[in-house]
Amino acid sequence: MWWSNGKSRVTEGARALASPMIMSLEPRMLFDGAVAATVADTAQADSHSTADAAKTPTADQPVASKDTHGQADATPAPAPVAVPGQSVVFVDSRVKDADSLLKGVAPGTQVVQLDASKDGLQQIAAYLDTHQGISSVQIIAHGNAGDLWLGNNYLSADNVAARSAVLAEIGKDMNVGGDILIYGCYTAEGERGLSFVDSLAQLTGRDVAASSNRTGIGGDWNLEIATGNIESANVLSTTAMSEYQWGLATWTATNNANTGVGSLRAAIASSQNGDIVTFSTGMTVQLTSELLINKNITVDGDLNNDGVADVILDGQYRTRVIEVSSGSIVTLDGLVITRGLVSGTGGNGGYGATGSMAGGIFNAGILTLNNVSVTSNGASGGGGGGGVTGAFYGGGGGGGGGLGGQGGGHGGSSGPGTGTLGGQAGSGGVGGYGGGYDATHMGGRGGTTTGGAGGVGVSYYSNGGNGSTATNGTISIGGGGGGAGWDKVGGAGGNAVGGIYNASTGTLTIVGTSTISNNIGAGGGGGGGGGQGSNASNGGIGGRGVGAIWNKGTLLITAANFAALAGNAAASGAGGTAQGGGSPGTSPTAVATIYNDGGILNTAYSPPPTATIVVADTTLSIGETSLVTITFSEAVTGLTNADLTIANGTLTSVSSGDGGITWTATFTPSASISDTTNVITLDNTGVINILGTAGVGTTNSNNYTVDTVRPTATIVFTDTALRIGETSLVTITFDGAVTGLTNADLTIANGTLTSVSSADGGITWTGTFTPSASITDTTNLITLDNTGVNDLAGNAGSGTTDSNNYAIDTVRPTATIVVSDNALKIGETSLVTITFSEAVSGFTNADLTIANGTLSAVSSSDGGITWTATFTPSASTNDATNLITLNNTGVSDLAGNAGSGTTDSNNYAIDTVRPTATIVVTDNALKIGETSLVTITFSEAVSGFTNADLTIANGTLSAVSSSDGGITWTATFTPTASITDTTNLITLDNTGVSDLSGNAGSGTTDSNNYAIDTVRPTATIVVTDTALRIGETSLVTITFSEAVSGFTNADLTIANGTLSAVSSADGGITWTATFTPSASINDTTNLVTLDNTGVADLAGNAGSGTTDSNNYAIDTVRPTATIVLADSSLTQGETSLVTITFSEAVSGFTNADLSIANGTLSAVSSSDGGITWTATFTPTAGINDATNVITLANTGVADIAGNTGSGTSSSGNYAIDTAPPTATIVVADNALKIGETSLVTITFSQAVSGFTNADLTIANGTLSAV
Repeated sequence: MWWSNGKSRVTEGARALASPMIMSLEPRMLFDGAVAATVADTAQADSHSTADAAKTPTADQPVASKDTHGQADATPAPAPVAVPGQSVVFVDSRVKDADSLLKGVAPGTQVVQLDASKDGLQQIAAYLDTHQGISSVQIIAHGNAGDLWLGNNYLSADNVAARSAVLAEIGKDMNVGGDILIYGCYTAEGERGLSFVDSLAQLTGRDVAASSNRTGIGGDWNLEIATGNIESANVLSTTAMSEYQWGLATWTATNNANTGVGSLRAAIASSQNGDIVTFSTGMTVQLTSELLINKNITVDGDLNNDGVADVILDGQYRTRVIEVSSGSIVTLDGLVITRGLVSGTGGNGGYGATGSMAGGIFNAGILTLNNVSVTSNGASGGGGGGGVTGAFYGGGGGGGGGLGGQGGGHGGSSGPGTGTLGGQAGSGGVGGYGGGYDATHMGGRGGTTTGGAGGVGVSYYSNGGNGSTATNGTISIGGGGGGAGWDKVGGAGGNAVGGIYNASTGTLTIVGTSTISNNIGAGGGGGGGGGQGSNASNGGIGGRGVGAIWNKGTLLITAANFAALAGNAAASGAGGTAQGGGSPGTSPTAVATIYNDGGILNTAYSPPPTATIVVADTTLSIGETSLVTITFSEAVTGLTNADLTIANGTLTSVSSGDGGITWTATFTPSASISDTTNVITLDNTGVINILGTAGVGTTNSNNYTVDTVRPTATIVFTDTALRIGETSLVTITFDGAVTGLTNADLTIANGTLTSVSSADGGITWTGTFTPSASITDTTNLITLDNTGVNDLAGNAGSGTTDSNNYAIDTVRPTATIVVSDNALKIGETSLVTITFSEAVSGFTNADLTIANGTLSAVSSSDGGITWTATFTPSASTNDATNLITLNNTGVSDLAGNAGSGTTDSNNYAIDTVRPTATIVVTDNALKIGETSLVTITFSEAVSGFTNADLTIANGTLSAVSSSDGGITWTATFTPTASITDTTNLITLDNTGVSDLSGNAGSGTTDSNNYAIDTVRPTATIVVTDTALRIGETSLVTITFSEAVSGFTNADLTIANGTLSAVSSADGGITWTATFTPSASINDTTNLVTLDNTGVADLAGNAGSGTTDSNNYAIDTVRPTATIVLADSSLTQGETSLVTITFSEAVSGFTNADLSIANGTLSAVSSSDGGITWTATFTPTAGINDATNVITLANTGVADIAGNTGSGTSSSGNYAIDTAPPTATIVVADNALKIGETSLVTITFSQAVSGFTNADLTIANGTLSAV
């Protein structure tokens, strides 16, 4: 199926489904073919209306008799009113030659062909789900009592309840009050059929009509049974129905019984020419007697149309399966023909045996096997009777064997001599013995799974030939043995064919995936001829065995089917002997596959190629095209567009991309055509398959509808001269129903029109025209833009349609108001011109409502027609929709006619709002190394904005940019180094930007405040006591520029002292500790040094470098002194300078602090501030003392710091010799002799100088130099 999605259904709200009432329709009324066409013709104008007048079913409708035919003189019921909406016909794939039936279908009818391989009921539901406004569903399908075939689905009275959900959806998707019409044979026949129709009505909630007798050829097109009121007309044409050559009956076997209701045999018996016999489900039909088909039917066992048999016809080795009578045209499709059996009867004495022709199929008619398997069937021939005349004995032939323990032919009678025995019956798979002189002599033996032995007479009789044995390795069968003969030509053994026998009148065609396999045929033995001493009569010939097919008529089999012959087996019986000099009977050649017995045989049959033509889009409107797919049963050549007859359109050149099986082209419908019955017809004779076989006849595509006629309209004004207070009916009449018409499609001169509406499904539309006030115009039209409407096929109109002319005189003064400048910004004004249709008086500003501004006094210089004033917009206004409105009642023309209503100026936009901005610094607390996003958001898009418009406190900003058209601008702020400022702003000079109207901003805009701390903490260190002496300490105060953390003594370097642990009592700004100087230090340059990197302010900024305290002096060294006598060896009359040098300046120093040995000291004095003191030492006379010191009591002096000395300080030793020196002279050897010398030692009391030998007087000797 092909249809477009998009659904708009008419629904009915909550509806209690009334119990359907089966009614028998008066056959002359609606559903008789002849009447239906008339009703359809008259109803077509409404066939596409929407369901806005749906009927409500009632539970008390009268129930008519179930008699299927009303009285001939009954008064016809009044024609029912059709439910608004469209009709759709669903055609099942089994319907033969459906295209001819659909010719002339009612215009507007949608035609849907059901896919044979899918669930037909579900296909119907899917189509209705996507198509709007369906009021009539008409189904053309094969049916039977309570049965309906749709696609691959069998819907019946037995399973209809199981499909309730799908049926409910079908009913819901139809218009309220819609009908379902079923054209299929016998669907409503009998109690089963009535129950089926009743169930359909209940489950769909719709009225249902169906036939209780045959529909199509041999019947009628009446729907005799219905539920509720059927308003829908048959959409098929009278001619198509009367000329249709097929019936719509499908007879369905519902069980596998051999006979009885629901059996295949019963279905075949009920069928008529042209019918289809099928099966409710896959099954194995168990036969006990053959099926005789003597009419033109199709037996369809391929239930899902997949080319594979779904039904088995099983002879159970009890009977042949099928016989087709001469003159019958039969198609078997999708069947397995199996286990058929014919066991031949033995010939009577003197006569040949009758052949056993086909265990599977015996065909004397025209039979087509499509996708049929004929397999495992068997046949056995009886033995020929022994040759005998007169009163002599001759043996009867044995009966043919059976299969599977079933069957067995009867033995032939002996004869004709008196006292002879009759043949025996066969059973249990064993053929009966032929009659003879007695039970032992003369008669041939019956076949079993092997051939029966020929009859044996006394020594001078001629014995019969043995029956043959045919086996394919799985099954085996034997022919009967021939009887013994005496004086006549022996009777021929019976022929046998296991699979199919095609008689001389038969035409057998084997196509599709059919296989003929594993069939077996065994011929009977020939009867004995003339006996010894009798005559030279020949022995009887053996019966021929054929496995698959024996053909005497016309056999057409495709090369593929011929190649598929497999597993068939055959054997021929032996000829009878001839003891009297005649020739023994021959054994003909057995044939396992096909034996052509003088018939016409084509083993490379090429069926004429067939085709299906599918037009993908079956409802074509203007501008649409459709894919056309021509699919052949096999690859063909020779196809051109010349082989195609194309209704109402053109086709691109056909082409194939798969070697000639599938051909495609594009169909373009002709312009200006409306035709619901169109087909593309292929002349099949124009194409040939690869074997050169041409097609036969013609093939039609599915039906397609063409509607390429654009809707047209006429517009009529009832009153063509209108004055004040009058209105007119306006009637717009289309040539067919349309949708989409609204007042937006109309251009209405000098008036207004009420909303157009239609009460007849879209053909006639009306509205009421009210002329505009204050008009004098003799030439007016309403113009329809035809492109705004669509017919039900979707075709839009073209061009325009004008109404008849109408005159209007409703003259009141009117005005137009034009604001010259319709886009005003700050500082602008606009000229406002009020132009009246005629001169007026009494017009002042009081008659005007002025949006967002003021107007100078209106004035006129042309007598009152044109008035002008200057409009000044209000400040701080941004409004895109503004009007100046005139109250027309405030003015009068010169005749005194007051205006009416109001008049608006053209719209004018005011933008006197300067753009404003907000500035957001995302990070409002910035420290060293941080940046922040800055977002400047304007009240509207601006231009001209650059960083030059910004004043940026304590930092820099990257170039501003916008990604949203100028509303939001962003940049990155980087704070200035070494700044601590808690109040910072970025300030925008709004005058630097303009909105899109050109309004510049005003003033400035500040950002949110942001704090910057990019100053590293610094410190001052104050040592309170900057001159420390022994015993003193000092407060040390470290004051930071801001509160810090992390500060400990580890961050300090302390010169010449120690510091107690630093601490802060004010949150980290001021830290104190006590400094204690080191002992014995005298240093005037001392510092406490802070490593600033060890502390951080509260923003996290670490300090940098170091900070030194003020200098402090430490003097914890007591003054010391050195005392030096310039002359450390004093003699009489000498003095010495004494210098007392202190380690530092001292005070309080007097001679009282000195102890002076052996002399006196003048008063000490200092000329350098107290460091160096001098005095003169005068030794005491008459003293000779080498160890003398001057001793200072240090505690008597103090340095400038106040440190007193400690202990004493002594001068260096000085010697005093104020006593004259004395000497002693000692000569060591005081007795000297020659040669001796003596040491002379002169020892002074003190050291002396100037002493030489001249100072000595030496007696009696010389003295070396002293």
